[in-house]
Amino acid sequence: MNIIHHGGHQILLLTAGTGDKPLLRNLMQLYLHEMSEYTGADPDEHGIFDYPDFDHYFTEDGRREGRLPILVRIDGAAAGFAMINGFSLIQPRTPATRHLSDMFILRKWRRRSIGKAVVREIFDSYPGLWEIKQRREHEGARQFWLTVIQEYTSGGFREVELDDGSWNGHVQTFDNRSRL
Repeated sequence: MNIIHHGGHQILLLTAGTGDKPLLRNLMQLYLHEMSEYTGADPDEHGIFDYPDFDHYFTEDGRREGRLPILVRIDGAAAGFAMINGFSLIQPRTPATRHLSDMFILRKWRRRSIGKAVVREIFDSYPGLWEIKQRREHEGARQFWLTVIQEYTSGGFREVELDDGSWNGHVQTFDNRSRL
């Protein structure tokens, strides 16, 4: 558990366990609904958006692969999540490979630098070769990540654009192992 004090609020970052799956799954639905603007995804016949490999984040095999679900609580209430895994589009896969694949903060907490504080804490807690990606259409996400990564690395990152079968958008990479 990591505790951040920011703007008069207490932010907890917790590694989500199996008991947190229902809560995280519900937050994931909010995120996937927002992302459907960019992905074009539709919910299934029950109104549920699919997140492939969600359950795998909570298995021993998933943890060995570097999958880590993080639950964000602000002042005790659920406020978001971050999903980390060990897969990369452009870096070699090593035990130090980190990919922040998805992150979500409830709208009520946005525009208060809480997302930045959460990301900095995650980066500091998990040194490695980081990769973050954004869909080409989601320019707001790209601007958020460029700002956060620029500030965190003091410009020591690389950005590439992909338009192939693996991804269509921007990817930032950096190594924070020597920083910590």
